[in-house]
Amino acid sequence: MRSGARDLKRVTAAFGASVSRGPLYGWVAVAIGEVWGRVAMRMKSGSVQFTDRGSSAATTTRAASTRLRPSALRLRPLLTGIAAATLLAGCAASPERLSLAEQISVAAADRHTIYASQEPISGPVRLEEAMARALKYNLDHRVALMERALEERLGDTAQMDLLPQLAGRAGLNTRDNIAASSSRSIETGRQSLEPSTSSERDTGTADLQLSLNVLDFGLSYFGAQAQANRALAAEERRRRIVLTVADEVRNAYWEAVTAEQLAPRVRRVLGEAREALGFARQAETERLMPPLETLQFQRAMLEIIQQLEGLESELASARTELAGLMGLPPGTRFSLAAPRHGATRLPYRLADLEAVAMVERPEIREELYNARNVVLEARSQMLSLMPGANLFAGVNYDSNSFLLNQSWADAGIQVTWNLLRLLSLPAMQAESEAREDLSDARRLALRMAILTQVNVAYRRYQRATAHYGRAAELQSVEQRIAEATRSAEESDAQNRLERVRAAAAAVLAQRARNQAFAEVNNALGAVYAASGFDPLPETIADHDLATLQEAIAARAAEIASGRARLPDIPAAATPIAAHDPASDGSTAYAMLPPPRPPQPAHE
Repeated sequence: MRSGARDLKRVTAAFGASVSRGPLYGWVAVAIGEVWGRVAMRMKSGSVQFTDRGSSAATTTRAASTRLRPSALRLRPLLTGIAAATLLAGCAASPERLSLAEQISVAAADRHTIYASQEPISGPVRLEEAMARALKYNLDHRVALMERALEERLGDTAQMDLLPQLAGRAGLNTRDNIAASSSRSIETGRQSLEPSTSSERDTGTADLQLSLNVLDFGLSYFGAQAQANRALAAEERRRRIVLTVADEVRNAYWEAVTAEQLAPRVRRVLGEAREALGFARQAETERLMPPLETLQFQRAMLEIIQQLEGLESELASARTELAGLMGLPPGTRFSLAAPRHGATRLPYRLADLEAVAMVERPEIREELYNARNVVLEARSQMLSLMPGANLFAGVNYDSNSFLLNQSWADAGIQVTWNLLRLLSLPAMQAESEAREDLSDARRLALRMAILTQVNVAYRRYQRATAHYGRAAELQSVEQRIAEATRSAEESDAQNRLERVRAAAAAVLAQRARNQAFAEVNNALGAVYAASGFDPLPETIADHDLATLQEAIAARAAEIASGRARLPDIPAAATPIAAHDPASDGSTAYAMLPPPRPPQPAHE
């Protein structure tokens, strides 16, 4: 028999060690097999005892011994241990790596989802359409919209916590004997009454109870208000993403639209430079020119080609960046349209922009909502120190036939108060004051940072305006030099190198002028973004692409004309467009607006 137990232990241990889920399951299997092995060994000569509580004495019957073969006795605990180990191994949860097929499938599905349901491009893309596409299909903006929707749903859930609890219960109860009892005299110690019962062996109960905890109601009320503030803060985070996306699209659009206008001229001059380089190499081979002069000619052409190829690469990357912001699939072909107007005037004073930023920037509003929650959290902590009153009322039913009234209604109130929690009142007050001080300091630091951003953007606009005037003047000079060189070359007054060099210089000057003009518009957009002017109106009739495009265009025209709604503040904003010495901005973009003097500062 001992040899059988040893065999059982050895086999079970080997099986447990082979389980891939870990050594723990092997040891558990060994223990279970050992226990069941000992039970099986005792079953050969064991006894089973039965007791009848209803009789006056316990009757014990001993089971007859069952003779089993030693092999059968050893096999039973072995099989039991194997079954237990298999069960434990099967119930174990183990991580499973993603397969390559799953990753490919998810990647394909995600790629389809990203570019699905996009309206096709039907014509040249304007700035308003580029912004509309970015806001409609930008994934960061979609995430912000979903976060806001989630916070609103959580607010609805928090509102439901204000309702009282209405709980219904039902149950069945049974027992194997009668719940009888008797009494015993405390004087004589003898039984004074015969055993009796007042309940049935099988009973059913049911009740419906309405309860309201006043303390929980107050805490839930503050929690619902805090959740509403979090939903409003999520909306401000969405506005912040809108401002960021609009600013990025504006920068990429002006970079791409100026690049698209310049691309044909870059390709033409680059072709002329490559042709001149080939001519120089042929002249070197045929010894038509002195060797040193030929090498210097080639070096000059290679430098020009290198500059133009770098410029061509910049032009191509600008379109790619804009396509990515609009959510277009890689490789999508589209053309850009010139803006409807070239106005670059700023119709607001710096003081007006600062005042608008103090109330319109989404970061300030989000911080104010967070400050509200700091106050609500302090109130919740103070409320939790109060006693809790639980009001309840309900109807009940009990099928016990011994009851005089099997159905009844009840109502009452229960009051609980943790008095020791009052000891934490000073710590709670200190914590609340520290939270409020931190919130105030964070808000003040944020206001200072926003004021700095507005002033930096305003100065950037002034510098960009002055730089554009210089760049436009230099481009005009380079263009006249290129025309004079071309005329001279045609009359054999200049060589071919000077003509290509002058043409390349004119292209680079035009590129610098276009970049300066784009910087003026980008700086103007940065001023509006830093001030918190939302590129979208407060309400939009629909969210289709055409409606978004019209709303963005109308909002841009409203802001540019100085008709944007300003907050009612002591320092009222006064549009200065009528006193702006700038040009009327009616010049078509095909030729770009003429240079104008720098914008005077209005402090």
